Amino acid sequence: MIGAAICLVVFLFALYNIVTIIQNYKKIDNTYDGAAKEFTEISAGDRIPEVDFDKLTKINKDVIGWIYIPDMDISYPVLCGIDNDQYLFQSYEKKYLTAGSIYIDYRCSRDFTDSRMVVYGHNMHNGSMFGKLDKYTDENFMKEHPYVYILLPGEQTLKYEVKKAYKASVQSEIYKLPSSSAEDAGERMLYLSTCTEDSSDTQRFVVECEYIESESEQQ
Repeated sequence: MIGAAICLVVFLFALYNIVTIIQNYKKIDNTYDGAAKEFTEISAGDRIPEVDFDKLTKINKDVIGWIYIPDMDISYPVLCGIDNDQYLFQSYEKKYLTAGSIYIDYRCSRDFTDSRMVVYGHNMHNGSMFGKLDKYTDENFMKEHPYVYILLPGEQTLKYEVKKAYKASVQSEIYKLPSSSAEDAGERMLYLSTCTEDSSDTQRFVVECEYIESESEQQ
Protein backbone atom coordinates (compact mmCIF):
# COMPACT_ATOMS: atom_id res chain seq x y z
CA MET A 1 0.00 0.00 0.00
CA ILE A 2 2.80 2.42 0.90
CA GLY A 3 4.64 1.62 -2.31
CA ALA A 4 1.49 2.16 -4.36
CA ALA A 5 0.88 5.48 -2.63
CA ILE A 6 4.43 6.64 -3.40
CA CYS A 7 4.04 5.63 -7.04
CA LEU A 8 0.77 7.55 -7.24
CA VAL A 9 2.36 10.69 -5.77
CA VAL A 10 5.28 10.46 -8.22
CA PHE A 11 2.86 9.94 -11.12
CA LEU A 12 0.69 12.91 -10.12
CA PHE A 13 3.73 15.13 -9.68
CA ALA A 14 5.05 14.16 -13.12
CA LEU A 15 1.61 14.72 -14.64
CA TYR A 16 1.42 18.16 -13.01
CA ASN A 17 4.81 19.10 -14.48
CA ILE A 18 3.78 17.94 -17.95
CA VAL A 19 0.52 19.89 -17.83
CA THR A 20 2.38 22.99 -16.60
CA ILE A 21 4.89 22.76 -19.45
CA ILE A 22 2.12 22.35 -22.03
CA GLN A 23 0.25 25.34 -20.61
CA ASN A 24 3.42 27.45 -20.66
CA TYR A 25 4.12 26.61 -24.29
CA LYS A 26 0.55 27.36 -25.23
CA LYS A 27 0.82 30.74 -23.50
CA ILE A 28 4.05 31.48 -25.37
CA ASP A 29 2.51 30.59 -28.74
CA ASN A 30 -0.63 32.60 -28.04
CA THR A 31 1.40 35.64 -26.98
CA TYR A 32 3.72 35.80 -29.97
CA ASP A 33 1.45 34.37 -32.64
CA GLY A 34 -0.99 37.04 -31.55
CA ALA A 35 1.69 39.70 -31.75
CA ALA A 36 2.63 38.72 -35.30
CA LYS A 37 -1.02 38.82 -36.39
CA GLU A 38 -1.74 42.13 -34.66
CA PHE A 39 1.39 44.11 -35.49
CA THR A 40 2.67 42.73 -38.81
CA GLU A 41 1.30 42.42 -42.30
CA ILE A 42 2.81 40.84 -45.41
CA SER A 43 1.47 42.25 -48.65
CA ALA A 44 0.96 40.04 -51.68
CA GLY A 45 4.28 39.44 -53.43
CA ASP A 46 6.38 40.53 -50.45
CA ARG A 47 8.46 38.31 -48.18
CA ILE A 48 9.24 40.85 -45.49
CA PRO A 49 6.41 42.03 -43.21
CA GLU A 50 5.48 45.58 -42.41
CA VAL A 51 5.42 46.33 -38.69
CA ASP A 52 3.12 48.75 -36.90
CA PHE A 53 5.67 50.21 -34.50
CA ASP A 54 3.37 53.05 -33.46
CA LYS A 55 0.92 50.53 -32.06
CA LEU A 56 3.68 48.42 -30.52
CA THR A 57 5.46 51.24 -28.74
CA LYS A 58 2.21 52.37 -27.16
CA ILE A 59 2.29 49.03 -25.34
CA ASN A 60 5.98 49.16 -24.52
CA LYS A 61 8.50 51.86 -25.43
CA ASP A 62 11.31 49.34 -25.04
CA VAL A 63 10.30 47.76 -28.36
CA ILE A 64 13.04 48.92 -30.72
CA GLY A 65 12.62 46.62 -33.71
CA TRP A 66 11.41 43.33 -35.10
CA ILE A 67 13.42 40.25 -36.09
CA TYR A 68 12.29 38.17 -39.03
CA ILE A 69 13.84 35.04 -40.57
CA PRO A 70 11.83 33.75 -43.53
CA ASP A 71 10.50 30.18 -43.36
CA MET A 72 11.83 29.77 -39.80
CA ASP A 73 8.80 30.91 -37.76
CA ILE A 74 11.08 33.54 -36.23
CA SER A 75 9.08 36.74 -36.21
CA TYR A 76 9.24 38.63 -32.92
CA PRO A 77 9.46 42.11 -31.48
CA VAL A 78 12.95 43.06 -30.32
CA LEU A 79 13.35 44.93 -27.04
CA CYS A 80 16.05 46.71 -25.07
CA GLY A 81 15.89 46.73 -21.28
CA ILE A 82 17.80 48.53 -18.56
CA ASP A 83 19.92 45.37 -18.19
CA ASN A 84 20.06 41.86 -19.61
CA ASP A 85 17.71 40.44 -16.99
CA GLN A 86 14.67 42.66 -17.46
CA TYR A 87 13.19 40.75 -20.40
CA LEU A 88 14.64 37.35 -19.60
CA PHE A 89 11.23 36.23 -18.30
CA GLN A 90 9.04 39.14 -19.33
CA SER A 91 7.09 39.52 -22.55
CA TYR A 92 6.87 42.63 -24.68
CA GLU A 93 3.58 43.25 -22.85
CA LYS A 94 5.57 43.46 -19.57
CA LYS A 95 3.94 40.27 -18.28
CA TYR A 96 5.71 37.26 -16.81
CA LEU A 97 6.46 34.66 -19.49
CA THR A 98 8.85 31.73 -19.25
CA ALA A 99 10.08 32.42 -22.78
CA GLY A 100 10.67 36.08 -22.03
CA SER A 101 11.39 38.28 -25.04
CA ILE A 102 13.89 38.64 -27.83
CA TYR A 103 16.14 41.52 -26.77
CA ILE A 104 19.45 43.16 -27.55
CA ASP A 105 22.27 43.45 -25.05
CA TYR A 106 21.50 46.64 -23.13
CA ARG A 107 25.00 47.94 -23.92
CA CYS A 108 24.33 47.91 -27.68
CA SER A 109 22.92 50.80 -29.68
CA ARG A 110 19.17 50.77 -30.17
CA ASP A 111 19.53 51.63 -33.87
CA PHE A 112 21.77 48.63 -34.62
CA THR A 113 24.73 50.77 -35.74
CA ASP A 114 27.37 49.20 -33.49
CA SER A 115 30.01 47.01 -35.07
CA ARG A 116 28.79 44.16 -32.81
CA MET A 117 25.13 43.72 -32.02
CA VAL A 118 24.11 40.86 -29.74
CA VAL A 119 20.49 39.67 -29.68
CA TYR A 120 19.36 37.19 -27.02
CA GLY A 121 16.50 34.71 -27.01
CA HIS A 122 15.61 31.56 -25.10
CA ASN A 123 16.24 28.15 -26.65
CA MET A 124 12.73 26.81 -26.16
CA HIS A 125 12.22 23.06 -26.62
CA ASN A 126 9.07 23.57 -28.68
CA GLY A 127 11.10 25.52 -31.26
CA SER A 128 9.76 28.95 -30.35
CA MET A 129 11.92 32.03 -29.78
CA PHE A 130 15.49 31.00 -30.74
CA GLY A 131 14.76 27.30 -30.37
CA LYS A 132 15.38 26.64 -34.08
CA LEU A 133 18.73 28.38 -34.45
CA ASP A 134 20.61 25.11 -34.07
CA LYS A 135 19.36 24.21 -37.55
CA TYR A 136 22.13 26.48 -38.83
CA THR A 137 24.70 23.84 -37.91
CA ASP A 138 23.57 22.18 -41.14
CA GLU A 139 25.39 23.87 -44.04
CA ASN A 140 22.62 23.05 -46.51
CA PHE A 141 20.04 24.62 -44.22
CA MET A 142 22.21 27.73 -43.93
CA LYS A 143 22.39 28.02 -47.71
CA GLU A 144 18.62 27.70 -47.97
CA HIS A 145 17.95 30.23 -45.18
CA PRO A 146 20.80 32.72 -45.55
CA TYR A 147 19.18 35.98 -44.46
CA VAL A 148 18.11 37.58 -41.22
CA TYR A 149 16.11 40.80 -41.23
CA ILE A 150 15.90 43.45 -38.54
CA LEU A 151 13.00 45.82 -39.10
CA LEU A 152 13.28 49.23 -37.45
CA PRO A 153 10.88 52.15 -36.98
CA GLY A 154 10.85 54.53 -39.90
CA GLU A 155 10.34 51.71 -42.42
CA GLN A 156 14.00 50.73 -42.39
CA THR A 157 14.93 47.10 -42.94
CA LEU A 158 18.43 45.84 -42.16
CA LYS A 159 19.49 42.75 -44.06
CA TYR A 160 22.12 40.36 -42.70
CA GLU A 161 23.66 37.22 -44.15
CA VAL A 162 24.26 34.21 -41.92
CA LYS A 163 27.96 33.29 -41.97
CA LYS A 164 28.35 30.54 -39.39
CA ALA A 165 26.93 28.93 -36.29
CA TYR A 166 28.93 27.69 -33.33
CA LYS A 167 29.29 27.42 -29.57
CA ALA A 168 31.05 30.35 -27.93
CA SER A 169 32.36 30.98 -24.45
CA VAL A 170 30.43 33.53 -22.42
CA GLN A 171 33.83 35.21 -22.00
CA SER A 172 34.43 35.53 -25.74
CA GLU A 173 34.98 38.80 -27.57
CA ILE A 174 31.38 38.72 -28.78
CA TYR A 175 30.08 39.68 -25.37
CA LYS A 176 32.63 42.40 -24.63
CA LEU A 177 30.34 45.34 -25.15
CA PRO A 178 29.74 48.05 -26.08
CA SER A 179 31.74 47.76 -29.28
CA SER A 180 32.90 50.66 -31.40
CA SER A 181 30.54 52.20 -33.90
CA ALA A 182 30.30 50.67 -37.36
CA GLU A 183 31.82 53.81 -38.87
CA ASP A 184 34.99 53.32 -36.83
CA ALA A 185 35.27 49.55 -37.12
CA GLY A 186 34.20 49.20 -40.74
CA GLU A 187 31.94 46.23 -40.06
CA ARG A 188 28.52 45.50 -38.67
CA MET A 189 28.02 42.04 -37.22
CA LEU A 190 24.88 40.60 -35.70
CA TYR A 191 25.12 37.74 -33.19
CA LEU A 192 22.00 35.76 -32.34
CA SER A 193 22.74 34.21 -28.96
CA THR A 194 20.87 31.47 -27.12
CA CYS A 195 21.50 28.67 -24.64
CA THR A 196 23.16 25.45 -25.73
CA GLU A 197 21.10 22.26 -25.72
CA ASP A 198 22.68 21.21 -22.43
CA SER A 199 22.02 24.66 -20.88
CA SER A 200 25.72 25.23 -20.23
CA ASP A 201 26.63 28.07 -17.87
CA THR A 202 29.89 28.73 -19.70
CA GLN A 203 28.85 28.50 -23.36
CA ARG A 204 26.22 29.89 -25.70
CA PHE A 205 25.07 28.86 -29.15
CA VAL A 206 25.64 31.69 -31.59
CA VAL A 207 24.56 32.41 -35.15
CA GLU A 208 26.92 34.98 -36.64
CA CYS A 209 25.55 37.29 -39.32
CA GLU A 210 27.11 40.03 -41.42
CA TYR A 211 25.30 43.23 -42.38
CA ILE A 212 24.65 43.57 -46.11
CA GLU A 213 22.42 46.58 -46.67
CA SER A 214 19.32 48.43 -45.59
CA GLU A 215 16.19 49.05 -47.58
CA SER A 216 16.61 52.80 -47.30
CA GLU A 217 20.08 52.55 -48.91
CA GLN A 218 18.67 50.70 -51.89
CA GLN A 219 16.06 53.33 -52.69
